[in-house]
Amino acid sequence: MNRSKLGLILIISLLFIYTCSEEISVKDKIIGKWKMIKVKELSEDVTERHNPDKNRWIRFIEDRNIERGGLFESGRDNVKENSGKWFYDKNENELYLDSDAGEDDDSYWLVTIEGNTMFWKGRKFEFNKRFEIEYERTD
Repeated sequence: MNRSKLGLILIISLLFIYTCSEEISVKDKIIGKWKMIKVKELSEDVTERHNPDKNRWIRFIEDRNIERGGLFESGRDNVKENSGKWFYDKNENELYLDSDAGEDDDSYWLVTIEGNTMFWKGRKFEFNKRFEIEYERTD
């Protein structure tokens, strides 16, 4: 085999490994408990209205029986107020929350994680699109 073919095979292999590991790392990054830091509605900071006691959180739990996702819980202080399933679409960087509270509580979010900070931007539903939420990892 000549060097150019070997080089091409090596490059393709590295890209494949990087792509697969990126999917795993993004999905793995979301697992854990996150504290709500900031809420914006139409670019206006509305944190005081949606998290006045600065005690809201969400926890993502891995569940190998759920393809591309897991379970979630959310609440205030040590009280769980909601739960459901979450799904992550790596092609869209999109998080879908399928809430046990009902269809009206389901939501889609564009997700970015930078270190211990996670940013959400609402997607798909008109109401949801108005919001941006910032979380900080707590565990």
